[in-house]
Amino acid sequence: MPDIISLLKRHDKLKQRRVQWEPFFRDVRDYIRPRKGKVDSSTLQYGQPNTNKRFDSTATEANRLLALSMQNSLCPSSVVWYKLKIPDAHPMAEFNNDPEVKAWFDAAVQKMFFTMHQSNFYSVVGEAFLDYTSFGTICIMVDEDDLTHPNFNGIIYKSMPIGEFVFAEDRRGVVDTLFWEYKLTARQAAQQFGLKNLPEVIREAAKDKPDEEYDFVRAVLPAEEYYSKKRRGKESQAWTAIDIYLQGKEKVAESGYNEFPYAIGRFAKESGELWGRSPADVAMADIKVLNKIRELELRALAKAVDPPLIAPHQGIVDAFKLIPGAINYSREPERIKFLPFEGRFDLTNLKGDELKRGIRSMFMADQLVMPEKPNMTAQEVIELRDQFQRMLGPTVSRFESEVLMPIVLRTFGIGYRTGLFPPPPEQLFGLDEIDVEFVGSLAKAQKLQDVTAITQWFGMLGQAAQFNPEVLDMVDFEEALRILGDRLSVPGSALKSAEDLAQLRMMKAQQMEQQKQTDELMTAAEGVGMAGPGLKSLMEAFVYLLIAETVKLGQELKSKGE
Repeated sequence: MPDIISLLKRHDKLKQRRVQWEPFFRDVRDYIRPRKGKVDSSTLQYGQPNTNKRFDSTATEANRLLALSMQNSLCPSSVVWYKLKIPDAHPMAEFNNDPEVKAWFDAAVQKMFFTMHQSNFYSVVGEAFLDYTSFGTICIMVDEDDLTHPNFNGIIYKSMPIGEFVFAEDRRGVVDTLFWEYKLTARQAAQQFGLKNLPEVIREAAKDKPDEEYDFVRAVLPAEEYYSKKRRGKESQAWTAIDIYLQGKEKVAESGYNEFPYAIGRFAKESGELWGRSPADVAMADIKVLNKIRELELRALAKAVDPPLIAPHQGIVDAFKLIPGAINYSREPERIKFLPFEGRFDLTNLKGDELKRGIRSMFMADQLVMPEKPNMTAQEVIELRDQFQRMLGPTVSRFESEVLMPIVLRTFGIGYRTGLFPPPPEQLFGLDEIDVEFVGSLAKAQKLQDVTAITQWFGMLGQAAQFNPEVLDMVDFEEALRILGDRLSVPGSALKSAEDLAQLRMMKAQQMEQQKQTDELMTAAEGVGMAGPGLKSLMEAFVYLLIAETVKLGQELKSKGE
């Protein structure tokens, strides 16, 4: 079992692995995200903008456009963008077609969707997308809210600043360990950990200096790597969390999680690397050059508008100054005059426009903007939108697997344990795993390819059936329609269960058989009528009696549900 010192040494070692990435993080902050706070070990405070190096906003705007496009395509706030189901490879996967199971999953998704709306999820994920497309690595925490808090929402989300966390992967490349370095005031520490669990220096500060800040680090790692075999009881939760007072190297809290509470996403990842890369990594050289050009343009413009002056000397001749508005004294001129300016704005404009196009292209900004074409039809607009969304597909697949999937599963786990959902149907008893299927606009655009293929096939079958009706025998129309409903994200509650469908068809068959018998009796009665009026009257009475009994029997069967 690792002790506190071992955990802190591991934390320091992972921080050393982050050091090589910190110059890039600082460049992103300086040129793209100037309002980001802690990106490394610097002392820059949160809310302190760092804009002294940025003279052009092309990269900032292109990054914002890419982030918004990804968010609207993957997890829009206006519609449900995911479904729950049993994994296809699971032995219980057959229940995915059970309408009762589908209805329960739909109800759970609606509860989760409402809870995420009530929480801070969409504001957090919006910030995370901006970090994702610029820094290349993000971390979102999903945790259960304090039940005693007056503004309890069930679940809270937090986008972690990139300068506060380090992490490690397992042998499969999945992140399963995280260290989070954070600050708390003495008052906050007492609220979170309890006054008795804090070291003496913080307990005293809580009384006299409640706003004094202290450094803490939280280590979250697999429980099996922390607890010894003698403490198996602690392994009921898969992950262990240890909070440590950093200066005193003292443990102040110990807890656990059923799911890994952090979703770590990497925009792109090179083989052998831990941290992610982003479009900013490729575009940074052009971003810096464009910023320098814009800086020179602004300086030249200032000189052109407010050029340096040459004035007659007044007994003192100082060094020559070329800054805008400078006054230089000379023995030669007899009057004040402007210093001639020969700047070439045309050259900088040409190069600047070229760099802008390159930066926008690296962030896919030009491809994500709808072109302004006159007289565009609705179908053309839909096709362009779907094209843009499919273009984003390879880019966001990692985001789905590394970020959205863990967030949804973690949210489901918290909701299930806190009684957010109704009791599951008995078909799901013993289920130990669920899967997430994304149905956002991007996923729908990809699935529509299957819908288009099926509908085109139906059209071809209709044409072929005019010549040979037997070709329709090869089609399982019910299964095809179920596939279409799934691809179009039709709620499971809209489909009848197999039992209800079988019962309905049995009733229809019984009604058809009763109608057939009635028709046969009427036909027989008409034949008997030819034998004589008396016999005809008798047979009519008999037929009417049979019809009445048949109708009565049908009503009884319907009332019993048979």
